[in-house]
Amino acid sequence: MMVLGALWLLAGLLAARQAAAVLRLPPDERLTDLETWIGEQGVLHVGGSLYDGDAFTGTPFSGLVLKPLTRAAEQSLGVAWTFGTLLLVVVLGLVAARALPGPVSRRTSLVAAPLAICLLTLSLPVRNTFTLGQTSIIPVLLVVLTVLPRTSGRQAGVLIGVAAALQPALLLFGVVMWLLGQRRSAALAGATFAACTALAWAAMPHDSGSYWVHHLGGAGLGEPADSLANQSLHGLLLRIGLEGPAELALLAVLAVAVAVVGLRRAVRYARDGQLLLAAAITGCVALAVSPTSWQYQQLWILLAVVGRVGRRAADRLVWPVLVVLVMTLSRTALLPDLKIAGHIGYNAPLLAALAAACLVPFVSRTSPSVGQPRSRRRSRSRTAAGSPGCRCCASYGGRCRARTCCWS
Repeated sequence: MMVLGALWLLAGLLAARQAAAVLRLPPDERLTDLETWIGEQGVLHVGGSLYDGDAFTGTPFSGLVLKPLTRAAEQSLGVAWTFGTLLLVVVLGLVAARALPGPVSRRTSLVAAPLAICLLTLSLPVRNTFTLGQTSIIPVLLVVLTVLPRTSGRQAGVLIGVAAALQPALLLFGVVMWLLGQRRSAALAGATFAACTALAWAAMPHDSGSYWVHHLGGAGLGEPADSLANQSLHGLLLRIGLEGPAELALLAVLAVAVAVVGLRRAVRYARDGQLLLAAAITGCVALAVSPTSWQYQQLWILLAVVGRVGRRAADRLVWPVLVVLVMTLSRTALLPDLKIAGHIGYNAPLLAALAAACLVPFVSRTSPSVGQPRSRRRSRSRTAAGSPGCRCCASYGGRCRARTCCWS
């Protein structure tokens, strides 16, 4: 209990420190992206297209959602926005802890929530989100909510559709649902995405045309695509000197390969009952194949920490430690700025995402090497009490919840 109390205290202190670090900045240096969007001269106030400059990189639906918040954000100087973001981080940590793939010991289930909040608060994507005033936590939270046992297929479809309207690459989650046999949920996700996009198109036709047609779904917005901040395959190929048709052809081949391998792995782990891991793998695929993937969009890599790697318990610390180091340390602190090591450090988030999506052999829940929190005899009796062939029954006290075995 003392350890649990200390973890909750640490989580509270880290959250308070992060909020204080933002709020003690001068108003003109606080939440810089938010200021460029909804400030007095922000793109959501000024006439013309949202995409005339390079300040706004979100979808037109994001702009439509942000517009009603302009007055409140201006009056509070970002205080409400900061605490709202902090609340989203806490909720994401609680949901992720609740969705941990079993079997989970009682001690792990108790410390998971405060530990998740601590890791999220320390991670570079969340710190970047606080500094810039981004909204990238919302799509991640919407998707992670779909892996909770009580989320129905209809609710999951709507949540993923809204998340994809905010970040189009997340439509890959609809593909995973389709491959899992959840055809209605996948169709509902696509319909929700189309409805949100159509709503934004009706309200802002010029902006929508600029985003979807002129910028090809947001490509070319924000910083240059070859900058180190862009941790996608497209950014990596540009940084190594490729460009033009050759770069696009190689990008297409690599993106298809990563998508096929990664989504097949996500389906396999979802059927194994590791829904949060499957979501993290799908998010890492989306991160890699997107034209641009900025730091505040890299939370999926941190969620991949839930995967178990290695036959022995001692070996399973290697992958979580590696992910935490990549997600909490700056590039220069991670590896020395030398020729080879420097390139690895600068592209570490992308390499970690590719490893999680395609390479790391995560252990199945049915593997004998996975430690069971209960006796084998009791586990067998609980499995027998559930429906035949259901892999998840033992985790829910013998009551079959077959819909949680698939993505619904």
